[in-house]
Amino acid sequence: MDLYLVRHPETIAPKGTCYGRTDFPLKYPVEDTAHSTFSYLPPNFDHFLSSPAPRALKLAHALLLKYNPNQTPSGLTINTDNRLLEMDFGDWDGKLWEDIPRKETIPWMKDFVNARTPNGEAFTDLIHRVDLFLNDWKRNGASREQWEETNKQKLESIIVVCHSGPIRAILCRMHGIPHEEAFKSPVEFGSVHKVQL
Repeated sequence: MDLYLVRHPETIAPKGTCYGRTDFPLKYPVEDTAHSTFSYLPPNFDHFLSSPAPRALKLAHALLLKYNPNQTPSGLTINTDNRLLEMDFGDWDGKLWEDIPRKETIPWMKDFVNARTPNGEAFTDLIHRVDLFLNDWKRNGASREQWEETNKQKLESIIVVCHSGPIRAILCRMHGIPHEEAFKSPVEFGSVHKVQL
């Protein structure tokens, strides 16, 4: 099965902002990102999912309208999955990195994979969520089997609109990349990453 991972568009969050669950408005009209992203997606798909965060949902909605140009916007239903949310940075969420006390950030940066942010998640928590998602949709996974039974066909392609963190965790898992190296490869706003599940 082909899994297309799409990152949400750029937001107005100031450069150097730590944000995961905080939702900033989009910087540019969502149609701009949808137009460029659409060219990297397949002409057809079987299933479509999105993170419930508004910045992801707006792009998901715009992409579905491109696939269904005769559909009224209010008639589109988007399936969401909370496991696709960005990492929860807890007390740091929405703050500029430079405003967060270094005595908190330095130990976390030394082991961001395992160390939790204050009242937030560690990267391992996000990895666990993503693993549960992947297990549900892999061959013989519960969600995949249910989808195939309901739709009376094999599930061959899913488009997922979400965030940098979940995309990086999935790429690490699918390509055998150590989690410590998750942030070494670029995951640009509106970018599409295809993997096989």
